[in-house]
Formats: sequence, structure tokens, C-alpha cells
Amino acid sequence: MNLYRSVTIYLLLILIALSGFSQGHHIEITLRNSPDSTIFLAYHYGDKQFVKDTIAVNRNGQVIISGEERLDGGVYLIVLSGMQYFELLVGEDQDFSVDVDVNDFLGSMKFKGSPENEAFLSYQKYLQRYNKKNTELFRLQSKLKNKPDSLQLVTGQIEQNNESLNSYLDTIHASFPGSFLSDLIRAMTPPQVPDFDLSLASNPDSVKMARTYLFLRDHYFDKVNFGNENLIRTPILHNKLYNYFNRVLIQRPDSIIPQVDRVIHMAEQNDRMFQYVIVFALNNFIESKIMGLDAVFVDVAEKYYLSGRAEWANSGYLEKLKERVQKIKPNLIGVRAADLKMETVSGEWVSLHEVEADFTVLYFWEPNCGFCKESTPRLYSLYEKYKDRGLAVFAVDTQDNRQDWENYLNEHGYDWINAWDPDRQTYFRFFFDVYSTPTLYLLDKDKTIIAKRVDVEALENMLDRLINQKATIY
Repeated sequence: MNLYRSVTIYLLLILIALSGFSQGHHIEITLRNSPDSTIFLAYHYGDKQFVKDTIAVNRNGQVIISGEERLDGGVYLIVLSGMQYFELLVGEDQDFSVDVDVNDFLGSMKFKGSPENEAFLSYQKYLQRYNKKNTELFRLQSKLKNKPDSLQLVTGQIEQNNESLNSYLDTIHASFPGSFLSDLIRAMTPPQVPDFDLSLASNPDSVKMARTYLFLRDHYFDKVNFGNENLIRTPILHNKLYNYFNRVLIQRPDSIIPQVDRVIHMAEQNDRMFQYVIVFALNNFIESKIMGLDAVFVDVAEKYYLSGRAEWANSGYLEKLKERVQKIKPNLIGVRAADLKMETVSGEWVSLHEVEADFTVLYFWEPNCGFCKESTPRLYSLYEKYKDRGLAVFAVDTQDNRQDWENYLNEHGYDWINAWDPDRQTYFRFFFDVYSTPTLYLLDKDKTIIAKRVDVEALENMLDRLINQKATIY
């Protein structure tokens, strides 16, 4: 009985040990012709790469990457000296080996114990041949524009090459259903725009362009499995999000905001995906250089962070985000500008909202600012060009030195509306987010913001178009 119990306990311990090992990772790498004594294990995270570990290479060129816990799934990099590297898929297979010659990664690489990596390697080699063949065919196609029969033949070969690729991909998906490999390759595959029937269109080029846009808007992520968080640790997901929001969509808030919500909704099936997409959207649009897209940032911040849905954000970050939103929201494109009631240089008081003009330039500047000394004369030339055609300038000195202000105006004779608020009673810095000078806004007749933070050259182009357009209408 005691012997039986001892054997049972011994077997149980073995099973526990084996079970624990199976939950970890063990990757053996043999590097041939490598002078390195250490390598880096790194991984992708969005558009960045991070080093996870530094690992010794023994005298036989062998590297052991192991641990009791499983690695987060994704595309990992084995980085050698001279920034040479090759990639490994880490998904379900986390106990495998790879043999590679550093002089020919793709041609020499051999895996054992990882069917996913073997298939991914075969895919990379196939894609290399596919791209080479298509490049040659496209080059040939460009030379045959005046030879329709030959052109048709080459076009058919391109279509056949594409069909072969699709067939090859279908084989991979069928062989590895529901796998990281399958999801990765599907995400890498660009959406295929259908051939639209344009036979009844009076302007087929415009119709095709519009239908292509709508198709890509609605179907760009059809092949992305937002339930597989391993895609975060590849460059693929980031690139698709970046291209979609910055290149595919029309760059207007009303075109982008509904699609941000739609993509976030698709990512809700996985907590890490949900977090990644929201963080991407917030950072992407707070950094946007396109005028007006800060409205997308405000929408994401309010809808997902300040509403309490971003559980990963700490209170300090949320407080700073709230302050930033409060500064941007009053001066979004399409919002009526806050009224400014300020003292003029002659001691009178003037209200921004009471300025009667078709267009008003709200100009924040200071007499001793180097950039202002360059832009102010150019703005005055533009003012003189259009002051009789409905343009006014409301110039606000942001400083509190009256003597400098008066001296500068007396010297240059700028006769537009000159105002200031040395005691900051109008909170102009808050309402117009004035953190540097010069800062320039363009307002319409109702004092709605139609442009902001533009230079004088861009402003002139806008006014040329707007004022001349208005004259044409009337």
C-alpha cells in the first residue's frame, strides 16, 4: 500500500512537472557562421520594437530561450550584430527549434516542432517569388500600351499570378484554421476592390472612385480578427489602422469619427485589442497636422477616457487629458468663437462679436516676438488687399507692456483693431489655446471658426478662394 502510494505520488509529481513545462516556452536556435556571443530577443508592439531579453550564444552557436511562463503571442525578432535579424512566429507552438545560417536567413532556415513557423517560412518564400514575377509583368505591361494583343496576354498572366497567390493563401487557412498564422496572413492581405458595373454611369471615373472609397471604408478590416490580440505584437495591425484613418478615409471629422467608433466596437471582443485601438486613435489624432482633426481627439477622449471606459488610465493621466480637452474644445473648427471684450490702444472697448465683417482674422501676437515681426507685415499687406471686400483683423497683444505695444504700433501704423487684455480677464489663452505667438484664427461673419493656426500664406490662399467665391455668388 505504501509502495502504491509512493508510486502514485511520484507519477503525480511527474505529471505536474510536465504540465508546468508545457505551459512555458523552450526555443532552441542554432546560428551557423555567426561571430556573436550574445543575441537580443525582441518583439514588435505596433510600429515599435522592444528588447525582451539578452541571451548568450554558446561556442557551438546555440541559443536557448526558455522560461516557465508562455511568451505573449506575436512576431519576435532574433537580433544579431550589425542589426541583422530574422523573425519567428510565437503562437501555440512555443517548444521548437530553428537552424539558420546568418549569411542567408530565408534560404537556410529550418524549423522542427513548429508547423506554423514552417508554413510561414514557405509563405515568405512564395511571396518573394510572387512579387518578383509581378514586378516583371508590370514592367512589361507598361511597355505594351500600344500593343493590345500582347498587353491582354500579360494582363492575363498577372491575373493568373494573383489567382495562384489566393489559392496558396486558401491552402494555408485550410491547414491552420483559427491559428495565429492564418489570422496574420489574412490581416496582411489587402482588401480586393470588386469590379463595379459602370456601364450606365455618365461619369464612370468619378463613380468608380466614389464606389471604391465606400467599399474600402466599409470593408478595409474584413480580414482582421480583432479577437486575436497576438496581432498587436506585429507591425500589421498598426499599419492597417494608420493607413485606414490617415489615407483611406476622407480627412474630415464627420467622416472619421463614425469609423473610429465602428473599429473600436469591432475590437471590444478582446480587452487588449480594445485598449490598443483606443490608445492608437487618441494618439493619432492629437498628433495630427491636419487642421480640424483635433475634433476626433476630443471625441475619443470624451467618449472613451473621460467617460470611464478606459480602465487602464490612471487618475493623473485622466486629469491632464481633461485639461487638454477643455483647452481644445472651445476652439474647434465649426464652433462659434468666444467673445473677447478688450481695451483698444485708444482706450476704448471693443467686442469681437460686434465686429461687422464677412471674415475676421483673430491675430494673437506680441511686439518683441521674432516670428511676429515676420508675419505681422505680411498679414497687414493681406489686410490692405481685402479690407474693402469684407475683411477685418482683430489683433490681440498677448503681453502687458503698454509702452512696447504703443511704440510698435506708432512705428508701423497698423490701423486694424488693436486690443489687449493685460489682466487676462477674458481668458483668451484658455479659449483660444494660445501657448505661442503668432497664433491666427479665421472667423466667418457669425464668428464661427473656419480655420486656425495657419500661416499668412495659407490664410491668403483661403481668403482668395472664399472672398472671390462670395463675389461670384453675389
